[in-house]
Amino acid sequence: MGAKPIASHSFTKDEIIYYIRIQRTGDKLPQPARIVVGKRIWSDVGGWKGWEIVTVYDKNFDDWDYARKLYREILSRADGGSVKTII
Repeated sequence: MGAKPIASHSFTKDEIIYYIRIQRTGDKLPQPARIVVGKRIWSDVGGWKGWEIVTVYDKNFDDWDYARKLYREILSRADGGSVKTII
């Protein structure tokens, strides 16, 4: 079972839907921060058709202050009014 996200948002950028989350990760203490950004795409592979979320960014940070600033910076670059809180 994976770590529960601390914060999770969806947003659009250039008419593409993205999902972002920040969470604790790893087995060392203090636990590092992990930021994951996924992109929603239409998939038509092998007879299966549907929406799929593909990870486009996944990185761990030991510095939580930097990770939070980066998380906020990514959200600030979203299209105006498109940011929605999931958690």
